[in-house]
This record gives sequence, C-alpha cells and structure tokens, in this order.
Amino acid sequence: MSDRTNEAGCIVVGEGVSVSGKFVVPGRAVINGSLEGELQADELLVGAQGKLVGNIKVRKADVFGEVHDTLLASEHLIIRSTGRVNGNASYGEIEIERGGLVQGAIVPAKGVIAVPAVLKSAESAISDMNSSS
Repeated sequence: MSDRTNEAGCIVVGEGVSVSGKFVVPGRAVINGSLEGELQADELLVGAQGKLVGNIKVRKADVFGEVHDTLLASEHLIIRSTGRVNGNASYGEIEIERGGLVQGAIVPAKGVIAVPAVLKSAESAISDMNSSS
C-alpha cells in the first residue's frame, strides 16, 4: 500500500495513543497505537505496535500488529510475520507470512469486490459459524 497518510480522508493513531468509538475513514487508516470500536476504511495498516479491538471493515488490510474480534477485508488481507488476528476474518485474497497467526474463523469472500456487498455475505457466514458452535 502506498503512503497516503498525508492525504485528506486519512487517519493515523500514533504509538502510545488510545482511541475508542466509531470511525469512518474514506482513505487510509494507520494504527500504531490502540483503537477500540468500529472502523470502516478503504485501506488499513496496523503497525507492529498497533492493536485494534472491534468490528473492522476495509477493502485492503496489512497487519503487522494485532486485530481482535471481526475483520472484513473485501479485496486483500496480508498478515505479516509479526501479525496476529484473533477472531473472525473474511477476505477476497489472503497472504500469511511465516510466523503470522490467525486464531478464529477465516472465510473467503467469494467473488465479491465492493466492501458493502462483502460485509453482508461475510457477516452472514460468520453469523452462521457462530450459531453452529
């Protein structure tokens, strides 16, 4: 992902910063600190010190840190060697580097490109998995 953090519509949560709430980011979200709540963005970069807890809905995600709860990446999900996903994840394409960890359900978003469409199908699939547990 390109460095677009200086463009309008982007957010950066710096290392040592904690935020909570509901965030709608039309561009790129870079999380080097802690975010708890809901995040919807075009692109997500979770830095090595970053931690997200909540429902995350993005087109592309690149995870070097931690994501907990639900992650929906409609196009591309990359979990780096230091990355940890604890919870349910849905993706268009996925890459997991050696050392990267996923604990929970991973569900492909079959042939869906737009984030809103993948959210409905992925949430249904995840809901189905949770109700069968």
